[in-house]
Amino acid sequence: MTFFLCKLWPYLAGGLIGWLLAGWFARRLKHSRVVEKIVEKETVVDNPEHLSLIGKLETENSKIPDLVTKIAGFESAGKNIVEVDSPELLARIKTLEAENDEISSLRSKISSFESAEPQVVEKEIEKLVEVDNPELLARIKKLEEENSGISALQTKLTAFESAEPQVKEVQKLVDNPQHLSRISELEGLLEDYKRGPSIDLKAAKAAGIAIKDENDLTAIEGIGPKINDLIKADGIQTFAALSDTDPSVIQKTLDNAGSRYQMANPGTWPDQANLAANNRWPALKALQDVLIGGVYPDSSASSSSSSKGGDSDSTKAAKAKAVAKLDIDAAKAVGFTVRQKDGQDDFTLIEGIGPKINELIHVDGIHTFTELADTKVEHIQGILDAAGSRYKLANPGTWPAQSDMAATNRWADLKAWQDVLDGGE
Repeated sequence: MTFFLCKLWPYLAGGLIGWLLAGWFARRLKHSRVVEKIVEKETVVDNPEHLSLIGKLETENSKIPDLVTKIAGFESAGKNIVEVDSPELLARIKTLEAENDEISSLRSKISSFESAEPQVVEKEIEKLVEVDNPELLARIKKLEEENSGISALQTKLTAFESAEPQVKEVQKLVDNPQHLSRISELEGLLEDYKRGPSIDLKAAKAAGIAIKDENDLTAIEGIGPKINDLIKADGIQTFAALSDTDPSVIQKTLDNAGSRYQMANPGTWPDQANLAANNRWPALKALQDVLIGGVYPDSSASSSSSSKGGDSDSTKAAKAKAVAKLDIDAAKAVGFTVRQKDGQDDFTLIEGIGPKINELIHVDGIHTFTELADTKVEHIQGILDAAGSRYKLANPGTWPAQSDMAATNRWADLKAWQDVLDGGE
């Protein structure tokens, strides 16, 4: 057995070596072969149909500004107020235009990809696979929805082009209930103002005014029953209405009624009516006490009196009974401050007389209320005119009558009257 193995081992060793060599040559042969392997590389590109559709939509969108301009031109023609397109539509067009700018950017990017050279890596072949880009699909859908408004715009444009220009007034005035309520309230207040407060008949009679009812205009000195009827026939029904009427209007009514009323003088009637309308009966009584036939005393003064005087005999008799000394306490009780110096009265408590005019009157030799009461208005006016233009606005029409009240210590009456005077007028 040992001999047999000793003879056989060279053959076994040669076989093993041959097997090993065969394996080695086999591996060498395998690696020496040229193996070409094709690698498919997928590159995602946009679908050309989608890109074409986007281009078409963009072309259609470019018509929108021109359509909107033409429609705006037709809508503005002949209108006082322009009706504009729906703000939602304009907002959508604005959004579309903004997004069109984005499409231009996309197109630039696509063009750059299309113009680029394909990359070759050894023997790799790029396989283009067309896919539906979700962003482009959403964009196409939005553009299609927005472009649906082009048809309506074209229809509207055609209607404007074929129609005759018409003037439309689009303003609509509405009556706000709150405004109507406020107007009604103000009108009511105005009517109440025109009517004045309710006439207090008891207070009128207590003050010595003869009055029958709240619209009895004969309570005004100078108005009798006939004139009362004339005035009311002319539309003046109340004291308030009479107080708002100019004497010239009343005079015209009297003139139209005939010569029998030519002696009536309505100059003080509105002033008297104002006092009556406001239930100032004591003031009205004080005023009427110095009126003669409804006219201020100076208008009826007698020209036969002294150069400064003008009182009637009855007035002179009343002044003869007057207390020579002024009742300073009674004057103070109603708000007057009586000043005297060297037997001369201070005339500034007369409504309308200030310190300068007071001096002018004293320089003319008139020193007491009694003397001023006896002086004609024309004479006082002459004093003012001689003093210069600075006194041209002064009106001495009531000064003698006021002075008469002061001279006879009728301070309460004077106070009541001055409450309705304005600068002595």
